[in-house]
Amino acid sequence: MTSRPDHVDVAAYVLGILDEDEVDAFENHLAQCRRCALDLRDFAVLPDLLDEADANGMLRANAGERPDGRSVRAMLDTVTEDRARRRRTTLLLSAAAAVLLIVLTAVTTVGLSSPQDDTRASGDTDSSTTSSTVPGPAAVAKNAPDGSGTVTRTDQTTGVWAKLNATPEPWGTSVSLEVKGAKGPTRCELVAKAKSGETMVVASWLAGTSTTDKDPLRINSAVGMRWHEITEFLVRDTKEGTTLVRLPTT
Repeated sequence: MTSRPDHVDVAAYVLGILDEDEVDAFENHLAQCRRCALDLRDFAVLPDLLDEADANGMLRANAGERPDGRSVRAMLDTVTEDRARRRRTTLLLSAAAAVLLIVLTAVTTVGLSSPQDDTRASGDTDSSTTSSTVPGPAAVAKNAPDGSGTVTRTDQTTGVWAKLNATPEPWGTSVSLEVKGAKGPTRCELVAKAKSGETMVVASWLAGTSTTDKDPLRINSAVGMRWHEITEFLVRDTKEGTTLVRLPTT
């Protein structure tokens, strides 16, 4: 193994075959890498599966001699003992890592202005409030529930106001949207944009009816993305191809 922390170190970390310097380097990397935290959750069952297979003799059943003459069975015995020893060490180190990772598990509330404030100074383009709860890598690795959030935003250029509530689900995120101010008649859509750049249409509707300007249109929908994966929602006019209001999740 190399001491350079990388995504490929996750399995080695779980199996306990990294040395102390490599463990320290990887845990420092893990504190900043959600991808590795997700991989860590997936690999967590691997040691138990290997132990079960080893106990049933599955690993040793066809183990013979290596070309260099070394006994595979003897090597398996050594690896098993070493894995048990390192697992105890890894548990202690993981606890320390969790302390480092917990700083990324936070409730972030950003209040830029009131959504009802229409008296902003010249040059301001929008007003928004965002309240978001996002799990850090440690929570994700432990398969904790995903985050949730509420975003309220008014775009002063288009005059469109929107409020979005998101709730975590086992299959993704359920979304409740209130929106008003779209001029029409036209067709609108709500789009979720992931940090990876992927986009997904959450809902679509006809806007610009006689009731649109008076009362918010309320839409309940869902998206096959986790809240922590989404960077923003967009309310778009599909006929004009324009964005009416952006709803950032952080």
